[in-house]
Amino acid sequence: MKKIVDVIIDLDCGRTVEDDLALCYALAQPRLNLRAITLAPFKYKNMSVKDAQVENRLEVHRVLRYLGQKDYDLCFDGSKGFCDELYFENSEAVKKIISIASRKKVSIVCLGSLTNVAIAIERKPKIAENLDVLWLGLRHIFHQEFTDINYQTDKRAFEIVAKSNANLTIFPSYSGKLFVMSYDKIEEDVAVNHLGNYLYKRLTENVSYKQEFCRMYSLLPIAYLSNPEYCYVKKLPVNMLLKDFPKTAMNKLVNYIYDLKSMEEVWKDFSKKLVKLSNNFAPVNYFFISDTHLNDPRKYKIRQFGFKTREEMTETIIKNWNSVVSKKDIVYHLGDFGDYNLIKRLNGKVYLVCGNHEVPPKGTTFEQFRAELKKLGFADVYKDGLMLDKKIFGVEVYMNHFPSKTKPGMVNFFGHVHTLKPVKKMGINVAANYHKCTPISRQDMQFFIKFVTDTKYVDEDFVE
Repeated sequence: MKKIVDVIIDLDCGRTVEDDLALCYALAQPRLNLRAITLAPFKYKNMSVKDAQVENRLEVHRVLRYLGQKDYDLCFDGSKGFCDELYFENSEAVKKIISIASRKKVSIVCLGSLTNVAIAIERKPKIAENLDVLWLGLRHIFHQEFTDINYQTDKRAFEIVAKSNANLTIFPSYSGKLFVMSYDKIEEDVAVNHLGNYLYKRLTENVSYKQEFCRMYSLLPIAYLSNPEYCYVKKLPVNMLLKDFPKTAMNKLVNYIYDLKSMEEVWKDFSKKLVKLSNNFAPVNYFFISDTHLNDPRKYKIRQFGFKTREEMTETIIKNWNSVVSKKDIVYHLGDFGDYNLIKRLNGKVYLVCGNHEVPPKGTTFEQFRAELKKLGFADVYKDGLMLDKKIFGVEVYMNHFPSKTKPGMVNFFGHVHTLKPVKKMGINVAANYHKCTPISRQDMQFFIKFVTDTKYVDEDFVE
């Protein structure tokens, strides 16, 4: 099993749209642990460096919002100037790089200039030993000079990093000519959800009708981190790269990516993971249901649900369940589940509150019973009622199988009573037969909560 790699992404996606794709690709890689997003300075058209930094940050936030993320604590503003301008500000990005690299090894993917990492190394040279720097920059090694923009914007930063003890891997800009994809192919593979549509729109908003292909080389460092076998690598002496600077006495080798083994494989991996990414980062939803009685052979139960056979009842409930619940959602089942083995066919993390049918087999303790159900796939099992986190609905909620009287202001979610109306005073019946055999979403439960807490609805007798 491949080990987890701690990663910092240093980018300027306010200028370079392809950096958006690289950020998404990094977030989609299971073996990459994204520790921080640092914002590289850049100069663009008539935009000041300060304004460019704001646009850079806003673009990262847009991408994170499309992924359902509202916590931007991963994002750190970088330097407002370049090392070439003798600008060595201790920015938030620099502080974060030093903080992480002072404690452990970390890979930092620099998709723009090397300014932030260079300043961090200048301020604390020892951290270089813990830095694995992957950089998009330079041109072909045999060119007389490097005209690549990431090099030209801050040559001094390159010198600092190249001469440090950091491990340096370079993806030369000509690799952009090796890794291109047609806009038609991008639309076909990427524009399949809200995030993909946004990325495709950004990629094509300034494209003339004559352009057919888009450079994808910002994806290469991420692909290399995830699977080095995607690229051909040469070890070169650092002195071969110091065309504008005095040679160094260091006996240092640099990783130079001179070719890509399979453009199709990298693109296939990226597009496949991007499609899943939007779902992976979708906000967790909560669902509520009870009394599904899966595979229950009793005829009167089947009639209560309105089906002719138990097979029809069971398959319909499973289909309805999986149509609204994703694998990462949370479902509270308030008892009388039915055939426990069918948990394997249901999406979501299912928390079961025991009903009158959840009885441990003779000679088995509740803890043994609970352990067996967890082995089958239940997230957890509760013998009695359960209090719901107040943050979910903003009110206190007590969940159990049987309808119960609660203290003033508390709402009761319950099941068991198949002939009771869906709501009572301060109570909501989540029995499956009352809700089209489908788990009730958090949003719908909020509607019910508002109804039972605002109305002067009078309690009726329970009918079992």
